[in-house]
Amino acid sequence: MKLADIVNNQKVISLETLTNDQELVQEIQTRLSEIGLLKPSDIDAVFGPITKAALSHFCKEVFLDNIDTRLFGPTFAKKLIEFRGPLETEHPVNFNSQSNLPDALTTALQFTLRWEGGYVNHPNDLGGATNKGITQRTYDSYRNSKSLPNNNVKFITDAEVHEIYFNRYWKLSHAELMALPLAVVQFDTAVLFGFPGAIKFLQQALEVSADGKFGPQTEATLQNNNHKQTAMEMIDKRIVYHNQRAIQNPSQKVFLAGWLNRANDLRKFIGNL
Repeated sequence: MKLADIVNNQKVISLETLTNDQELVQEIQTRLSEIGLLKPSDIDAVFGPITKAALSHFCKEVFLDNIDTRLFGPTFAKKLIEFRGPLETEHPVNFNSQSNLPDALTTALQFTLRWEGGYVNHPNDLGGATNKGITQRTYDSYRNSKSLPNNNVKFITDAEVHEIYFNRYWKLSHAELMALPLAVVQFDTAVLFGFPGAIKFLQQALEVSADGKFGPQTEATLQNNNHKQTAMEMIDKRIVYHNQRAIQNPSQKVFLAGWLNRANDLRKFIGNL
């Protein structure tokens, strides 16, 4: 079996099947060597501890949980085929200007930043102080990960905003795998609800188990539903949630009109994509 066979035939295979297929193991080892995670001398068509560690490292770096689920499908195979190394394992992607952003994320940001705007710190907002959609808590976590002193989110730079959005929302929500209308909705949902929340809304729209983890079932179902209609259904799910939240927590009613206006505006935005 080849990686291309997994992609073309939409196959999902177990770890046991993978490890027993010498042709597939050798191709995986070759790709891992090309991106700097294995030595050429490690390519022996045997799935040993060194290969497993390298594959685990790759999956972790591209935000896939295949090692945990022990299942491997088209998304995994496509990422391994298309990944261009060497893999820089110590640092996330850094951005110095918006020109570094993927085109689809640039489009998504055109919508999201229109609604997130600048610095706000509403006393009833459970997220606390926020600037351009980035909460103080997220900003603190980002700067701590870079061994930088904490800074008021009011002074976050555009480069920091772009880097956070790419590494912590776009990639972690798997928006990069989606057709443009769905990617825009997935990203905006991740900004509002975090990437596990965005995955749950996606799973609800796909009518699969909503556990907030992008596993094989979600991946396989997305393959046949990667289109605008799924994006529209996600927006419908968001509207239902917003109304329920305002009922359950009356302090949040002050935000309801804005949430609903944003959802309806998002529907119009992706309608033109």
